[in-house]
Amino acid sequence: MSSREPKFRQEIQQVSSHKLDYENISILNNLEMMYVSGETLDPSTETILLIETLVQQQVFHMLKSSQELAWRRGARFFSNDDLIFQVRNDSARVERIRNFLAWKAVRRTTKDADGKEATDDFVFGEDDAGAGSSQDAPSSTAQIMPVSLPWDVESFYEVQVPVIEHHGELIGAASLEKLRKNDERTQDMTASEYAIWSQYRHASFTWRKAKRFREWAGLGIIAEHKPNDDVLDILGFITSEMVQSLTTEALKIQCGEIESREYSMDNSYEKQDTGGLFSPPPRTRNPLQTRHIRQAFQNLQSRRLRKTPFKRGGGVAYVLVGISPGIPFM
Repeated sequence: MSSREPKFRQEIQQVSSHKLDYENISILNNLEMMYVSGETLDPSTETILLIETLVQQQVFHMLKSSQELAWRRGARFFSNDDLIFQVRNDSARVERIRNFLAWKAVRRTTKDADGKEATDDFVFGEDDAGAGSSQDAPSSTAQIMPVSLPWDVESFYEVQVPVIEHHGELIGAASLEKLRKNDERTQDMTASEYAIWSQYRHASFTWRKAKRFREWAGLGIIAEHKPNDDVLDILGFITSEMVQSLTTEALKIQCGEIESREYSMDNSYEKQDTGGLFSPPPRTRNPLQTRHIRQAFQNLQSRRLRKTPFKRGGGVAYVLVGISPGIPFM
């Protein structure tokens, strides 16, 4: 067994212990993110460490690419736009990040107007990433200002056109799909299990762990950003989605293995397992193994390959243009 311990073990999934160990708080949210994604069993340390390593490598690549973009324009620090640019091909994710930043600005403005000290000490959860509602608004008079990105068509013109919610369908469809999956995961839970799930759904790598996350991600070494930027919040959202996507894909792979094994079972064995007095207990699902995580990572990366046409001689051929393995997966 490796002597290395994951720094964000509990964040990936906490199951057996409900009391947070604040002396080892850096490993909390990993476990919680896996629990929210459907992994209700206690995975091994090797599995947790592998997930954390894969996510850390993705963060390294994102920060390196963001810093290179900043250097190209002659800037010392990379900005929020440089970081969001790394996931620009995922329109739904970009809109969720923009919506979160817009609501965060509303909260800060409202607190300043009330004479209270503005704070960024809140978790990037599904409620913040969703489309938002009037019930979530800090004030009925607060106005949500759209977050403009340099590559948006609207930014090419001096006169700002009226805001059109043309991306509302993307956010709405993603929110409905997430609600449907959450309903499937929680429909058989008890009241206590659902209370734990509700608490864990807001797990974050960065909330109240900014210093430790900066050391873990290499901020200040690989790249550096301005202190007033929302880089940590954006990274917290992206890393949380990475863990959840990786866990969901790994569970699909494990489920396929179980179905394949049950299908190939001998009928005589199935007849013996009829649930008699002395029959063995029903077979239960084992925790996710490292092979499931590796296969899930490979599947998620291979889906980013796309066919691109190019001219070759007198005809048109197609080549698979792969995005670098370091680009964040969905």
